[in-house]
Amino acid sequence: MSKIKLNSYAVSLLFLFNGCLFGTWAAKVPYFKEMFELDEKALSILLLILAFGAVISFPLAGRLNDKLGVQRFSKIMYLLYPIPFIGLALSSNYILLTISLFFFGFLHGSMDVAMNSWAAKTETLTKRKLMSFFHAMFSLGAGVGAGSTVFFIWSDISTVMHFLIVSLLFVPLYIILCKPSAFPPPKNESVNGTDNSKLPFMLLSVVGLMAFCSALGEGAIADWGSVIMRQEFSADMSFSAWAYATFSMLMVLSRLSAHVFIEKYGVIHIVKACSLFSLFGAVIIIMVSSPYLALIGFAFMGIGYSVIVPLVFSKAASISQQKSGRAIAFVATFAYGGMLCGPVVIGLIAHQTSLKSALLLLVALPIYTLFTAYLLKSNKEDKLKNELKVG
Repeated sequence: MSKIKLNSYAVSLLFLFNGCLFGTWAAKVPYFKEMFELDEKALSILLLILAFGAVISFPLAGRLNDKLGVQRFSKIMYLLYPIPFIGLALSSNYILLTISLFFFGFLHGSMDVAMNSWAAKTETLTKRKLMSFFHAMFSLGAGVGAGSTVFFIWSDISTVMHFLIVSLLFVPLYIILCKPSAFPPPKNESVNGTDNSKLPFMLLSVVGLMAFCSALGEGAIADWGSVIMRQEFSADMSFSAWAYATFSMLMVLSRLSAHVFIEKYGVIHIVKACSLFSLFGAVIIIMVSSPYLALIGFAFMGIGYSVIVPLVFSKAASISQQKSGRAIAFVATFAYGGMLCGPVVIGLIAHQTSLKSALLLLVALPIYTLFTAYLLKSNKEDKLKNELKVG
């Protein structure tokens, strides 16, 4: 089996594993809320602690990833990630749950850096835009994790045993990460052991804002989609759930097929198209009065938010290949920031006006991405353009 295929399988495993454990936790949130008698405020604080752990991990994870090498760092994260995950189930009081959640978020964020760095390097080997496909694997893993929860609850299996079984299922697959990669050992160090180059923080910030805008919209729809259907379109509870379901399904399908369209039409055109999809999706939801037509808007937004964040990660890694871990960690902070801010900002605007009025923010943000799409141009496209100029 070729090294390129081995790398692709390894990266897919990392995304599936990360998604499965996170999806399992997400599906069990109501259980923890009931077990620890948490009100909405206490639960929100816990979720913020999880996110805080992830954001705190990014700088350290980026440096370790570049120092140890992407394969070695990924293997370490793969072995450590289940520890706080199982710790969640073993928590007997609020303090232990808080500590477990912080470290679960910390290792989730660290693994996020590791798997995206490995994915970016694999793209350079295959010379194909596969980042969106790998992110689809995360979504698939999250769906499997959440879906398995139904089976474990139905079988009356304890949460500790549930989390332990999910973790152990991935142990035999660790061998996939141990296969030899096609990457050279980390270098770009001076004689005294310090890095010579500096990250272009200005460019990474401008690109990172694209991830922020996209992730903000994704986070807003995740938390408010069903509420919008229920409150603004008077849909019943069961139909309201189709808002996020439709959004998620189109996002996964778009990520699975995105590399085909990117290779055919180029990164810039796809990013612009996605920006328009998300913009028009928000406009549809604001303008229509039928819940069925609103689903079209959610579908459009699922397509629109599907590939921008993965492409930002790819671009960050290509901007500084020797420090790809730190570059990805830097833009990941923007992405997580957007995901956290989205629900809060939409809620604050809706409190002063209405939910439909709050969605005007999701009309405005894609305009930034539309005008900065050219920044995500791949190195391959730049090289081809320069060759044509010389010719």
